[in-house]
Amino acid sequence: MELPFPPPPDNDDAVFPFAHNGDDGGGGVRELPLFPLNVVLFPHMPLPLHIFEERYKEMIGRCLQDSRPFGIVLIAQGAAEEEKGAGRVVTHGVGCSARVAHVERLADGRMNILVVGEQRFRILDTHERDAFRTGITVAVNDVGAADADSVAPLASEVERLLRDFLSRTLALAGRAGETLDLPDDPERLSFATACILPLDPSKKQELLEQTDTGARLACERDMLLREVARLKRAEAARSPEPVSATRFSAFRCRN
Repeated sequence: MELPFPPPPDNDDAVFPFAHNGDDGGGGVRELPLFPLNVVLFPHMPLPLHIFEERYKEMIGRCLQDSRPFGIVLIAQGAAEEEKGAGRVVTHGVGCSARVAHVERLADGRMNILVVGEQRFRILDTHERDAFRTGITVAVNDVGAADADSVAPLASEVERLLRDFLSRTLALAGRAGETLDLPDDPERLSFATACILPLDPSKKQELLEQTDTGARLACERDMLLREVARLKRAEAARSPEPVSATRFSAFRCRN
């Protein structure tokens, strides 16, 4: 199985048309249209979405027209389907900008899209002047550049455990032997691991908000150790019990 971990687009400094000046990468402030969802998006990771609500068809249409990103934020309270003014959805304060990598247009303006995460952000303020919510955001980055020498052993351990986890998961699903393509960079590996791990959205949100690559990897190592142990138990439960030579001795023919 080749996991799609595409590189981020080149134009990381794109700003939404109605935003004030600012950039995406170096801590700049900018305005993004916000898409509250019950999922967590991580930088460099893919996410398929089905767009059917009128307000989000409009939002994605404008993003496609101007080749601009939008922000995905995890819902903390409320429902994604609630209409504007019918019970305001409350989101977490940190999300990830998304850029549309592929679009399939359907009837009635609906769309199937594939987006790729770009840059984490923190919401400073929100506005609902349009059909959809927008947010004044500031970029969130891991503190300092990851020291390759210090995180390399931990990253190697996480990669080994992640490959073990994926191979066991695929084997249980009848797909043993598929190849795996994982990022080499420790920070990207940590985001890929967070994306793949079967965690509640709240736990994924904690990993998204973590700003220390080593700490994120350490957390994921512990989670992977538990997951691999769980898979080993599942494998043992599925394996046929070894047949003892004396198990059926009472039924042996004595002739």
